Amino acid sequence: MENNVGKRIFEARNKKNYTQEELAEKVGSVPSYISNIERKNKCPSLALLRKIVKELDTSYDYLLMDDFDMDKQLEIRYKEMFREIKKLDAKTQEEFFSLAENIIKSFKNIENNTIKK
Repeated sequence: MENNVGKRIFEARNKKNYTQEELAEKVGSVPSYISNIERKNKCPSLALLRKIVKELDTSYDYLLMDDFDMDKQLEIRYKEMFREIKKLDAKTQEEFFSLAENIIKSFKNIENNTIKK
């Protein structure tokens, strides 16, 4: 899942023609922290997010909705899959989980090897 909060804060800040320094001062933060949020290195606390929403005259929905939608879609898929797994007999469930664990390990190895290159 991609974190779009920083990107959306950047867009809303530019729409108001604020520099990072100006936004930081108005919300009681520091420019480097605003920069880290916008570059997706940090996530704002709820208290800071509330101040940013108010200062940039935006909404929580605008800043967060893509991430919430993705979480909800994944949650629905996981629940559907879990319901199907529960229908299997105990031995087949055990085989399924063993296979799933091996697949996850394989994907992690692939990701780790890709990152190292």
